[in-house]
Amino acid sequence: MLSTEKNKNRQSADGHIFISDVHLGAFDDQHNERLEEELMRLVSYCEENGLRITLLGDFFDYWMEYGDEPPPVGKKILQHFREFHERTGSHTLFVTGNHDNWTNGYLPSLGFDMEHEYRIIQVGARSCMVLHGDGLTAPEMKLPRPLVHRFLRNSYFTLIYRAILPRRLGWHLMKTFSGMSRWKQNPERMTENRNKLDRWAANRVTSDPDIHAIIYGHHHSARLEKHNGNISMNCGFFGRDRIAGLHTNGKFKLVKWEADTYDLQTVNTEELSGNE
Repeated sequence: MLSTEKNKNRQSADGHIFISDVHLGAFDDQHNERLEEELMRLVSYCEENGLRITLLGDFFDYWMEYGDEPPPVGKKILQHFREFHERTGSHTLFVTGNHDNWTNGYLPSLGFDMEHEYRIIQVGARSCMVLHGDGLTAPEMKLPRPLVHRFLRNSYFTLIYRAILPRRLGWHLMKTFSGMSRWKQNPERMTENRNKLDRWAANRVTSDPDIHAIIYGHHHSARLEKHNGNISMNCGFFGRDRIAGLHTNGKFKLVKWEADTYDLQTVNTEELSGNE
């Protein structure tokens, strides 16, 4: 049974949106600018409609803070979040992923509540586990990180990386490596890893009576599965598809953000069964 004492969360609002794998900075300048503008509109929509926001990792395609200086990516959306937090008094939960876990104190200074593993949060009447999906440190979670991810998340790696490489070169190399690791994976291995993560989520939510939902990202394939009243949900690749997870009126669903019409449209989950 998974203890919830580790990470009791302050969030309890019924209306809640879950965004994963934005990969801001991964695309050409025009795409990145449009993506950032659409995200800003979505944050405004959430504020107007009383939706809490949780980011499920890989919000950035690369992110390493050098001291208190952040990399040159997402400046507009981060300022928008800062103002959102100041106006609402909220602290957006940011569960880091394998592309953006190299943080110091910059993001908390903007009002983000940072988490590098998982968090148990209350969403409406449900106890939900939220994570990115690239693996967890605790052996009892039975979701080990790949060796390369353990190496990259190691504090000694980040210490040496920052000490050896000046920030501009460090950011350039990180951006290059992130692009290679994201796009040049073996398709069969990607499918295997996706199925493994989905099975883990299904097993966890059906075996732990204290968890009613598991919400994650990482493998870019949006899906919503029901398990005797509980659910497991992958929120997909927002940076490409604009799909996110939503909880309102006691129900979970997948939605697509339509920035032009300023609306969240329900996604037909049956059409996503073969989504890669």
